[in-house]
Amino acid sequence: MSIIKSHDITNEHRSEMDKNKVLTDPKKLVRLELKNEGYDLDQMNVPKRVYLLADSLYDKMLLRNCGTYKYPLGGELYAFNANENVGFIKGNMCSPAIATQVEDLIAGGVQELIHIGFAGGLQPDMQIGDIVITDGAYNDTAVARLYGYDLDIIESSRELTSALCRLLFDAEIAYRRGIHWTTDAGYMETWGQIIEYKDKGALCVEMEGVGLFTVATYRKCLATAIYVISDVHFKDDWNLGWDGNKLEESIQRILDTIISSL
Repeated sequence: MSIIKSHDITNEHRSEMDKNKVLTDPKKLVRLELKNEGYDLDQMNVPKRVYLLADSLYDKMLLRNCGTYKYPLGGELYAFNANENVGFIKGNMCSPAIATQVEDLIAGGVQELIHIGFAGGLQPDMQIGDIVITDGAYNDTAVARLYGYDLDIIESSRELTSALCRLLFDAEIAYRRGIHWTTDAGYMETWGQIIEYKDKGALCVEMEGVGLFTVATYRKCLATAIYVISDVHFKDDWNLGWDGNKLEESIQRILDTIISSL
């Protein structure tokens, strides 16, 4: 008589499993979290397009009283009063954090994600308050690799990016379109790195793009970003624009354009 030991069954089960299978499902967790807050995911009218706004942009949007709080999804999700299919939320900082936030938003039903944030200008002719619409980012993060995209550039969604370009063009807002650089270490940008990415044609540097574009690509959603140049890198200097009018003027024009487009 043969005896099958429990560890033999366990080992056999392990051998049958796909080791690359992802065991976590964001929709399962999101559904439970919403249920605990009194919401039924299947009955929710979640905005299809969501703007993820950097801290001060989010605060300025709230001051305009143009939206209504809807759901605890990826943070505090608001819908615009003029169009409930479009919403806004405070975007998380850095690629790992925004990647998790985007997972939650997509699990809740969001289909288009637009990040509006700040970036450091890399090209010598860039100035505080300039606006960049990105086609994608040079990947200097860990997030993309963990999602299976071990690529130099993680692209934004061409369709959504082009739509943003038309929106700013119609509003007579000057912008530059191109590739930028995403880093996980905002205070460790060396002169050598700046030269490298500048020579590659990167327009600016920030910390969220790759995380956003990676998850959107993986989940087959659309994502892109607009960056306002808040600082500019030079060989011997770091020019900050937070105390000037040019940055504020660009912020207000972008917020005006979003609201008028609804």
